[in-house]
Amino acid sequence: MTRPPAPRLYGVQIERTLRCNLRCAHCGAAAGRPRPNELTTDEVLRLIDAIADLGAQEVCLLGGEPLLAPDWEDIARACGDRGMRVVLITNGWFIDGPLAARIRAIPGLDRVGVSLDGACEEIHDRIRGVSGSFQRAAGAIRALRDAGLETGAITTVSKANLEELPRLRDMLLDEKITWQIQIASFHGGRFSRDLVVSEKEFYDIGRFIAECRKAFPPERLPVAGSHDIGYFSSRFPYTGELPGWSGCPAGLYTIGITSDGGVKGCLAESDAFIEGNVRDESLASIWSDPARFARNRRFSPDLLEGSCRGCEHGAICRGGCSDKAASLSGSLYCDPYCFHRLEREGIV
Repeated sequence: MTRPPAPRLYGVQIERTLRCNLRCAHCGAAAGRPRPNELTTDEVLRLIDAIADLGAQEVCLLGGEPLLAPDWEDIARACGDRGMRVVLITNGWFIDGPLAARIRAIPGLDRVGVSLDGACEEIHDRIRGVSGSFQRAAGAIRALRDAGLETGAITTVSKANLEELPRLRDMLLDEKITWQIQIASFHGGRFSRDLVVSEKEFYDIGRFIAECRKAFPPERLPVAGSHDIGYFSSRFPYTGELPGWSGCPAGLYTIGITSDGGVKGCLAESDAFIEGNVRDESLASIWSDPARFARNRRFSPDLLEGSCRGCEHGAICRGGCSDKAASLSGSLYCDPYCFHRLEREGIV
């Protein structure tokens, strides 16, 4: 029987605060107000040491809006001082030229992702819930790029902005901006299930990415689908950053830590996936406990359900993205939005 790989921590996502100045319709965490009793600066700095001691190579700071945390720069510097790469995910509202230069000066912080959900004010601002957010995001992307940072646009796709993809492609072409495309999942309390893309629309997103890659070299348009777009199509190559899909990394290579200390395999997962809290026990004890993160660590193909059961790729895929599986099928072991399944069943 094929077993999942042994856990080896590579990347940690830190939700520094759930406070946010925007009110994005698709936000899985329903960000806005901070969580009650969020971690103090000292607690986060100790957590950074614990993360480094576990051998992590990369820390991703996000929120909410991480730049609303007064200590975000201290936290980023602490990660760099421990030899870890730092990635910042932001809505871009607060970033101008001087702040971009400050970010560039932080050791280890060389990548910033900015949410961009439309190629015009009307679409982006409506999704983000605040007028002016498109101009702020577009300005932030330019400022970060011009400061010499690896800068990416992150687009979360739903029926509300599906038709924006070609216009976003044209907007980002030859701008030396990476582009990550992901889909909106049904959770968080703000997002209507009616706005989730259909199976066919989902497949069309994958085909769009593949066509962009065929038409433009990565020097002109470096575009990739996120972990929730795939898998195993027989008609076009894998759409992610890596050569192929090797299964959900949550609890195997990654963990996410909420702003009040909750630990889960990935911050894209709902808080129902929390495995423990760093205020109650050490991060090392949570990570090293073989009974935790069971969805991936104790996986076997006979756990697969629905359309994933019996799939030839099941032992490697492990049912796709855990968040998408749970939100779309109600099962941890069946992600119905799968290229292989849609092709096999003649849906596309």
